[in-house]
Amino acid sequence: MSVSRPTLVLAPMRGVTTLYYRQAFVQHFAGLDCVMAPFIPTVSAERINPKLLKEVLPENNGDLPLIPQLISNNADDFVQMAVALADLGYDEVNLNMGCPHKPIRKKRRGSGLLPHPDLVEALLDPICARSPIKVSVKVRLGVADKSELLKLVPVLNRFPLSEIIVHPRTAEQMYDGSVDLDAFAEVVAALTLPVCYNGDIGSLAFYQNVQHRFPAIHRFMLGRGLLANPFLCEEIKGIDSSVEHIQRITAFHDDLVGRYEAVLHGDYSVLGKMKEFWIYQTRHLSNGSKMFKKLKKAQRLSTYKEIVCEFLSAAEWVRPV
Repeated sequence: MSVSRPTLVLAPMRGVTTLYYRQAFVQHFAGLDCVMAPFIPTVSAERINPKLLKEVLPENNGDLPLIPQLISNNADDFVQMAVALADLGYDEVNLNMGCPHKPIRKKRRGSGLLPHPDLVEALLDPICARSPIKVSVKVRLGVADKSELLKLVPVLNRFPLSEIIVHPRTAEQMYDGSVDLDAFAEVVAALTLPVCYNGDIGSLAFYQNVQHRFPAIHRFMLGRGLLANPFLCEEIKGIDSSVEHIQRITAFHDDLVGRYEAVLHGDYSVLGKMKEFWIYQTRHLSNGSKMFKKLKKAQRLSTYKEIVCEFLSAAEWVRPV
């Protein structure tokens, strides 16, 4: 595949990149090739609660290919869910071994598996043998020690995983500091499996820096950077648009808030989702900081909408560098 036309994947961000967010995003912005849904926890039950699968039902995700993600440390539960996903028509599932949040990793799920190669091997062996669909894995460099992933690579290489998605930070870093591209280079050199890069791609310049340094990588996962700069995929792929930035953000916002109003009950629930939306979306607005401070205080949806209208009408788009 030509590196000038990379495969761009929307990162799974629990509570943020909901099916409603994804539905609205693809209506207003181009360039994404695939989305990964936020993780679904596996359960030890004879029957899977249909509510767990709502986010990945094919009828809710028709605009772009979607890869479901599971978080688990139990092979039987993982395989049971993989069978259910296969029944829905999916041909791939992702195992989350990168979630950095302490309550998750203390249970040896998410990034909590990274320091334990023996547990990972015991998990992947039956999963890869019994899953009816392809399995990929999303990882970080480690919990506190960035060499943990490198020590885990020989285990990963033993399995027919479809892809390793690497976010080159430790779990304890969360999203602080810079990604470690030197550590990423070591991991890429050691892996014999396909690799997808994830982390801090928020501008065309940063993407080009990563792509230039790692020309063999052609899959990139975009998260917070894309939420803040929804034009990023278009910029990376050279897609021109004649529509003004603020106008498009306004249309996207209005679409999204309307979707949440249709499914959530009461101002409080809708405001919670939309205030989280603006954590990212105000970053490249000329008046974004003042806007967000005012939005945080809004208690009624009508007040919220007035604030958004006021600030967007005066806003200018500040291109990320």
